[in-house]
Amino acid sequence: MTLMSQRRMFVAVAGQAVVGTASLDGRAVRSVFVDPEWHRQGIGRLLMAEIERVARENGVVCLVVPSSLTAQAFYAALGFEVVREQREGEERTLIMERRLSV
Repeated sequence: MTLMSQRRMFVAVAGQAVVGTASLDGRAVRSVFVDPEWHRQGIGRLLMAEIERVARENGVVCLVVPSSLTAQAFYAALGFEVVREQREGEERTLIMERRLSV
């Protein structure tokens, strides 16, 4: 419950099923997930559009997302750019940012 009180949560629903989730923690995009059966149907883009709208309303000028290598192309297609790389053991995370238009 602590994370839910600190983050703004977004849920994509089709019928009665949850098909995607994402959250916004300040300027950081977190926990973006789309059910694999719903990939490539615009769910992730819709979640990110809503995150950007809420971020702008809250005065955020630059979003940051810690991305896996597999998600890099998705975020790049939305205008995010890699600004640095983090490694923890064998795990590699790309830190990506996108400036929001006013």
